[in-house]
Amino acid sequence: MGYPQAMINDEGQQRRDYLMIEAVDPADGTRCIVLISHQRIQAIGRRSMGQAKECAYTVPAILQKPTAIFEGLRSDEDEDRRGYGWRCYCGRPDCAFDADGSERPPYPGQVFLVFVNDERVAYNWRWEKADSDSQQLPAGYQERFKRQLL
Repeated sequence: MGYPQAMINDEGQQRRDYLMIEAVDPADGTRCIVLISHQRIQAIGRRSMGQAKECAYTVPAILQKPTAIFEGLRSDEDEDRRGYGWRCYCGRPDCAFDADGSERPPYPGQVFLVFVNDERVAYNWRWEKADSDSQQLPAGYQERFKRQLL
């Protein structure tokens, strides 16, 4: 699969400026490519080893085996400042990482979300409280997203 054309030409950025990660395409269950900018990866790496490991291990795991995928973000806090928020991949990974990078069990009562914009760039990810009725989905998912695709 090719790169989103807008990402190749915008602001002088090139294909090499992004890490490619396979993800599930909820439209047909096939694989698609999601990008993460190397600039974002470097910024995450400066924060902590735990956040670097989330980027390296947890983000791909959720993109490849989500428990749910939502489309249509309704909350401004979820939007990407550089483009339109588009999809949110949600899952419960096998582990979490402490700030020093050591592996630990996943946070109880939380799910991991990966936000992807309309150009298929993952721009944000984080742990959030799980829904009280479904521990595999984020709290308030019915109001937060326009539709659930998976």
